[in-house]
Amino acid sequence: MSLAEQVVRESEIRLREEQWEARKGVFLQPPQHIPTGKWTDAPLLGNGDVGVAIGGGAEEQTLYIGKNDFWVQPHLGETEEQRRERSLSDNGRRTGARIITVGQVTLLLPGLQGSEYRQEQHILDAEVRGSFRGDTTEVRLQSWVAACENVLVTELECLRGTLDVRIRLHAGEKSTDEVYNYDNGTEDGLMWFRYAANSANVPETRRVAVATKIMGASARYEWRFQNVEAEVSVSAGERIAIVTAIVSNRDHADYFSSARELAVLYGAGGWDGIRQLKVAHRRWWRSFWTASEIEIGDPVLEKFYYGSYYILGCCTRQGKIPPGLFGNWITTDRPAWTGSYTMNYNYEAPFWGLYAGNRPELAASYCEPLLAFLPWGKLFARDKLDCRGVYMPVELGPDGMICSMLFHGQKSNAAFAAVNLLMHIDYTGDMDYAREVYPYLLEVANFWEDYLVFEDGRYVIYDDDIHERSHDRKNPILSLGFVRMILTAMLKLSEELGTDSRRRPKWRHILDHLSEYPLMERGGRTVFRLTEEGRDWGLRNSLAVQHIFPAGVIGLDSSPELLEIARNTVDEMQRWSDFNAFPTYYAAAVRVGYDPCVILEKLRLECEQKSLPNLSIHHGGGGIEDASGVPVCLQEMLLQSYEGIMRLFPVWPRERPARFRKLRAVGAFLVSSEYADGEIRYVVIESEKGRPCPIQNPWPGRGAVVYRNGREAEQATGERFTPPTAEGEQLVLLPAERRETEDGQ
Repeated sequence: MSLAEQVVRESEIRLREEQWEARKGVFLQPPQHIPTGKWTDAPLLGNGDVGVAIGGGAEEQTLYIGKNDFWVQPHLGETEEQRRERSLSDNGRRTGARIITVGQVTLLLPGLQGSEYRQEQHILDAEVRGSFRGDTTEVRLQSWVAACENVLVTELECLRGTLDVRIRLHAGEKSTDEVYNYDNGTEDGLMWFRYAANSANVPETRRVAVATKIMGASARYEWRFQNVEAEVSVSAGERIAIVTAIVSNRDHADYFSSARELAVLYGAGGWDGIRQLKVAHRRWWRSFWTASEIEIGDPVLEKFYYGSYYILGCCTRQGKIPPGLFGNWITTDRPAWTGSYTMNYNYEAPFWGLYAGNRPELAASYCEPLLAFLPWGKLFARDKLDCRGVYMPVELGPDGMICSMLFHGQKSNAAFAAVNLLMHIDYTGDMDYAREVYPYLLEVANFWEDYLVFEDGRYVIYDDDIHERSHDRKNPILSLGFVRMILTAMLKLSEELGTDSRRRPKWRHILDHLSEYPLMERGGRTVFRLTEEGRDWGLRNSLAVQHIFPAGVIGLDSSPELLEIARNTVDEMQRWSDFNAFPTYYAAAVRVGYDPCVILEKLRLECEQKSLPNLSIHHGGGGIEDASGVPVCLQEMLLQSYEGIMRLFPVWPRERPARFRKLRAVGAFLVSSEYADGEIRYVVIESEKGRPCPIQNPWPGRGAVVYRNGREAEQATGERFTPPTAEGEQLVLLPAERRETEDGQ
């Protein structure tokens, strides 16, 4: 075996199941925040569309069902003209558009009254397993939402005694029987309900059907007005499966028949059908976990790194409606902030870890609400600001829905939303995707062309609040960063797509003459100021560094003076634990080379002090946006590429070994590497698109040997080098002396 082949084998991902036992979530008491209009502390399941959160004690466990596409749409029944007039006049008002809960499956187990509570959220297999011991009975439960079907399965095994089980199916909120626009029933050996988010008489309303069948024992089904129920008795050595199908009219035109057919398919087919469904489910999750891997010698950070990805894998999926603030774990009809796509960071943030983490397909649907909103954004720009482009309120929904006409004085939301589009293009090199989203990006550029004011030889931004309703007068640093980001990207994209060449001189002129970032003195040091005229410093949030991350316009390639100001700002802010800062502050600190030992210490504290048993980290500013904080921070410490140059372990403690496998770099490269004994041992690069690969020499002052598809090809020297690559080609980089030493042996 050649040296290059040995290195490639070292860099392969090996799923070691014993490691995952330490990464499970453990619940020793029933969750306290369910049902809730905000984020829950309950065990979580999901398949990127259907989400299930499990509440209640051993004797009454409720599986709350949410679905990413189950939204109230208040504009249904309006003409386009009526909706237009209402939208333009409803300044500051919420529209009524919101996501609502689907319903629940409740297991009533009176024989377990007084049992100790223990549930385990096993993220490797995406299953929640419960073990309950009563005075005369003992039961084991296992619940999972199938990865490739909208089917919820709860397996119940009686280990001791006899247990009477009642299964209740309820539409809408658990706390009330005053639910409208639904019907339910029992027939053909199953129970079901149909539920409409709007009036059932409006054809376009979102509808969902839920059907449940008990497999493994003879069950008695009964209609009880607002609920339908099934009763079954299970004795020691027996087990049953409670199979629930959840189908909307977005999934299937005949959603009701489809739900019943799915329930019968897996609920009447015997244990072989359940087993096959579980095999496919586990196969999907194994593939998900082997997309990339990190090992940093810290079990706590690794637990919440993978726990964060579990949350994302449960709540977003290609081809499905993307998740809002609280993902698909919606347990009430009145979620806070309408459960919306909150556009001044919350909607964007959850996806940030997916690009470098080599799971970009989970972010593919992110663009759909933006493209659907685009006609409305152009209307608002013309009507409210008298300019071209797109002007975006703070709260959106899917399919062109607008949840509120609250703009909060912010002009930056549409540009903030563009961050993810550019990340997706940069990390995947997917030019078909680039063509799809280019119209949106062009309108963002149009907006800033018109909204900027050219005076005294520079472009200035007026009347753009950096914080909600902060009433700022001039040059918010956030928007200055986003303008640089979007116009730099448009210059590159327009060339790659062969379009808008006549627009480029204007974009270059703006970039060359855009106002500098506002500065101030604080604590005897120069730091970034929030605005040139208006708010100078914030008591919370991370707005002073969001031009660093996620906008990406300052980094290790910036001037020493600018980097010093950036590090001063991070140091002065001290936002390591903050209501809204977690998804951006840590990554910004990494990107400007802040002390990596401090970053890791503070990140670990957040995992220990701000986490919940379901492996989420929660600061109160929303829900799933904090799932990006740990992945983005650690990935940026291990690999950076956003400035057009690949850096290995750029901000990592010299004394700490670490390795990563198949992280994704800008240019569509999959990268694996290891750091030990104070130096990088190897670099493996897989090229998906065959682009040149700029890289900072991993061995400064020394040469590197480049192997191509296992064969020594060339040597590279200098501070930076750019080996060409072919599509599908694999490069292995080794320090020259290692090659010589190994050959000598």
